[in-house]
Amino acid sequence: MWVVICFLVMIAIGVPVGYSMILTAFIFVKITGAVTMSFVPTAMISGVSSYTMLAIPFFMLVGELMNNSGITKRIFSFADASVGHITGGLGHVNVLSSMIFSGMSGAAVADVAGLGAIEIKAMKDQGFDAEFAVGITAASSIIGPIIPPSSPMVLFGIAAGISIGGLFMGGITVGVIMGLLMMLTVFLIARKRNYPKHERYPLNTRFRSFIVALPALLAPVILIGGIFSGYFTPTEAASVAAFYSLLIGIFVYKDFKIKNLPKVLLASIENLGMVMLLMASGKLFAWVLGMEKIAELAASGIFTLTNNPYVILLLMNLILLFMGTFMETNASIFILTPILLPIANSIGIHPIQFGVIFIFSLMIGLLTPPMAICLFLTSKIGGISFNSAFKAVKPYYIGLLIVLALINIFPEITLFVPKLLLGSSF
Repeated sequence: MWVVICFLVMIAIGVPVGYSMILTAFIFVKITGAVTMSFVPTAMISGVSSYTMLAIPFFMLVGELMNNSGITKRIFSFADASVGHITGGLGHVNVLSSMIFSGMSGAAVADVAGLGAIEIKAMKDQGFDAEFAVGITAASSIIGPIIPPSSPMVLFGIAAGISIGGLFMGGITVGVIMGLLMMLTVFLIARKRNYPKHERYPLNTRFRSFIVALPALLAPVILIGGIFSGYFTPTEAASVAAFYSLLIGIFVYKDFKIKNLPKVLLASIENLGMVMLLMASGKLFAWVLGMEKIAELAASGIFTLTNNPYVILLLMNLILLFMGTFMETNASIFILTPILLPIANSIGIHPIQFGVIFIFSLMIGLLTPPMAICLFLTSKIGGISFNSAFKAVKPYYIGLLIVLALINIFPEITLFVPKLLLGSSF
């Protein structure tokens, strides 16, 4: 247990999470002598030397390519033509755009970076309050890691040793329910505040926007269809997505110039560096937790309190929600998975269901202070204070917590699609 205290002390004094895990492992090895010091770099290298790991840099590259190749603009225009006439107008466009965008990038921050500026500017120009625009943009961005593909699900699959394809499929229904409840919230707020909407576009205008956006809309179909049909693995899907984004950016929309490729690659590499450090240190820290039997201690502590599986699941939800508010998502995955997954298995929770619950809970943390990275970014884009942004996003917590409760209580919400497409193989 002392290793956990050592780790938390380092976090408390401001040491970055990745370095805190490495230093804690060094101290553990030095004090216990369980292995030689050469084991530390070896374990870290093994944490990132995985074929499945290749999906992460490619999905990061996809987000950068989409943001620099005109794909996001076409997605937004198509969503506007489709649902912009409903009460709430661009609020619904915001949600639908994020749902489509998530079918390519799978990252909340990429959604904010790519669509956020477009959405918030458009909403402000049409007379929406800046606070409302920021609130729905932040809330809808967390759909990205739930609807496949999803970078956090790839990391959870690696950490837990379970089917990444199964996790992807488990997120589909959840992502759709999230989107619908957000749109319901937008409708109720918009009707109360009398927000603007435009007239329904003529059929030929809507068809034209569909044709223009079709290359971008086909990307999720190709990726998800390819994974579900077995034509390629989630890792291969990430490389296909990157190559496809590059092709349509250069040859279809012609907004992307080859001379910009080095800049895009550099931006992806800079973002990847921290993720790789977290994965390497996470592998090492998971070994330390295993040596100290932290998972067993946590399980015995929880089972001392209660044997009710629903109460235990509630406690794990609270832990995940709390950790998501102040710790980076990838770090939380590698720290908490080896501790909580065995407990979930012991009370009969399917790993796919628990994986979706795990990621969903951490995503709510992206909207919740003190960390709230998505809320922070959108408040900067919208030019409002962080406190105002937090007030604006509060109505969406109701729908998010309803979804969280549903996926805890009804396993079939997350397991129906994997069972339908994979049978008993997941």
